[in-house]
Amino acid sequence: MTVSAASYLARHRVRLWVAARMMISTMLAYALAVVLQLPQGYWAVLTTIIVTQNSIGGSLKAAMDRLVGSVCGALVGTVAAVLLTAHTPVAIGLALVAALTPLVLLTAFVPDYRVAPITAIIVLLSTGAATQGPLGYAFDRLLEIMLGSVIGVVVAVLIAPARAYAQVREAAGETALLLAQIMTALGPAVHAGAPDLGGLPARVQAALNRLGTAAEEAARERRSRLSDHPDPEPLFRTLRRLQQDILAMNRMFGAPWPEHIQFALAPSWSAYAEAVAAELRALAAALPVPAPPPDSPTPRTAMAAFIAAIETVRREGLTRELPTDAVGRILGSAFRAEQLQRDLDDLAERTRGVAAPAR
Repeated sequence: MTVSAASYLARHRVRLWVAARMMISTMLAYALAVVLQLPQGYWAVLTTIIVTQNSIGGSLKAAMDRLVGSVCGALVGTVAAVLLTAHTPVAIGLALVAALTPLVLLTAFVPDYRVAPITAIIVLLSTGAATQGPLGYAFDRLLEIMLGSVIGVVVAVLIAPARAYAQVREAAGETALLLAQIMTALGPAVHAGAPDLGGLPARVQAALNRLGTAAEEAARERRSRLSDHPDPEPLFRTLRRLQQDILAMNRMFGAPWPEHIQFALAPSWSAYAEAVAAELRALAAALPVPAPPPDSPTPRTAMAAFIAAIETVRREGLTRELPTDAVGRILGSAFRAEQLQRDLDDLAERTRGVAAPAR
């Protein structure tokens, strides 16, 4: 195997294992459907494809959504089929309206159950339901879907199991690194004003969205006793607060600060912005490993220097002739810096917490 091939396999290891689990689960479902002589075993095979996700928590959620949606659709479709007195197009159409109305409303409010109206349509319109009877047909479909769901989850747990917490760490590290880039851009903001961040805020939000999804899946694994990792929700909340802190600080520089204020505050702010960026980069490197980050006092020291400089500006009356809005932004930046530092310290503590090895 060449170095480039090995590098490619290592880079796409997670995706390749997902594909492998998908193939294994589909073939197992097909083999069991043949052994059990299920009338339409392809439902079990299809379900394994739907259930197989990037993590165990994702597979659990997909399996539960598939089962609950199928049960709801089968129940409503069966009731509508049993109450159907005539099999004319008009009567079947009215039965469809009656069956689908509650199910499409359910899907509108809970999109994860979108399989429910599909199942009801199959029960009502399938030729198999007409020959076998709606009760027997619905029972067989649920059995096949349950079989596929169980196989998908078991394969996810046993074959190179992908814990959602690893995805939590990766998404958290990516978010921290993007926030570090914003802080670096904010370094000269006292002189130059708010920087053009381009697509950075959108990329931070996308990384946070991935982190939120992974955190939900990791929490599901915890509830199912498939993982003993710490609760990922505090890590997600801390990074979301940091995002808000940093973007709020960016807004403080929306209008140029007076030149004498720039001269007084620019050095200490630049030092603090770079210290925060360096700390975020260190945390971003430690999160995916996972490894406890080094405890650096530099950001706290730099923050204290920045706040001391603001206090000196206030004490010497340098803000006395300034507009109220400018004074509010200058003095408010001290509060924002303190809030940012508290959340940065919290992130460092959370990073040390996620360094626990997986079970």
